[in-house]
Amino acid sequence: MIWLSQRILGNDFWYKTLPVLAIGMIIWVVFTLVFSGFLGASAISLSFTVIIISVVLYLLFWILTIVLAFLKKNLISMFSFFGASILTGVLSSTLLIWASTIIRIDLVLGIFLATFFVGIGVTVGLLILGLLLRGKISEKLIYPILLFGFLLFGIEISLIFIFGYNPYILITSIFVLIWFFAVILWDGSRLPNTIEEGYWMIAVIDIFLDMINVIIRIFIIIVELLSGE
Repeated sequence: MIWLSQRILGNDFWYKTLPVLAIGMIIWVVFTLVFSGFLGASAISLSFTVIIISVVLYLLFWILTIVLAFLKKNLISMFSFFGASILTGVLSSTLLIWASTIIRIDLVLGIFLATFFVGIGVTVGLLILGLLLRGKISEKLIYPILLFGFLLFGIEISLIFIFGYNPYILITSIFVLIWFFAVILWDGSRLPNTIEEGYWMIAVIDIFLDMINVIIRIFIIIVELLSGE
């Protein structure tokens, strides 16, 4: 651990990135469970207007967090990140509410917690693999990865608007999950440089979004598979 902190990732990763990331993940889980009704008396009602406002605030908070992180305003970016984590949890709660309408409600919490730990394990494993392959992953690979991702998300959104969630959300979620695996490998390969250059909040943002998206995609895939039984 000492060797890794000093020779590969640096102290900022172990003493800044990881603690802030852990707090952000806890915030996300708590607000996801509270707003979905699994941690409290009942689900908090989110009207269409509230959801739209939440989405706008979500985007603004994340843009602010990322911009501040790129400017190396890491402390301010950290507090903005906590706000973004709250809003991410609020919006994520709609997935648990959605899942409760198509599978047995007693399964939803167990699936979410299982995918939470699996998603973290998968993300950490891929980050480590990317770290080990950091000298073999070309920087030019990010361009086709991003292009494929934009096309994939565009197709997914179009299919949802045209056909609804089933069965296309399952198919696109599998491809999006694979795409995220490639992104995580890339993030892992760039992690030492990111930390070394003082962008430890960028590392927090990258890893947080990697974990959240992997967890959500695995959750959607399992729910869709169970709903088809």
